[in-house]
Amino acid sequence: MSTPERPPVYVTEDEFERLSDLAHAAQGREPAADTLIEELSRARIAAPVDVPADVVRMHDRVDFIYDGAAYDDFTLVYPNEANIADRRISILTQVGAMLIGLTSGGSISWTGAGERTHRIEVLGVRRL
Repeated sequence: MSTPERPPVYVTEDEFERLSDLAHAAQGREPAADTLIEELSRARIAAPVDVPADVVRMHDRVDFIYDGAAYDDFTLVYPNEANIADRRISILTQVGAMLIGLTSGGSISWTGAGERTHRIEVLGVRRL
């Protein structure tokens, strides 16, 4: 079975540095750290003004579909800010690591634990 082509990922220079440091520090402790490192390894790094407005960045509010269920108005945050009850999802979760850098209308699929296929589609992005 072939692996689907992954969509482009965009991040700012500052986010790239901070997220890279975070992911490397969390390796071996957080399962999604390796996913974040992998996603960042293929990122297009740009100045904030050059990142398209519809790209999911840190602290953006996002509407998305994950494995067929809709999630409205979630904010992508650093681990110390995460609180799922307040709709703040950590970048060091599998979903958070896959959301960063995707564009509105973009989607990505991956194989997770137990060889289960997962899919996220970004419906909308709002910068705070």
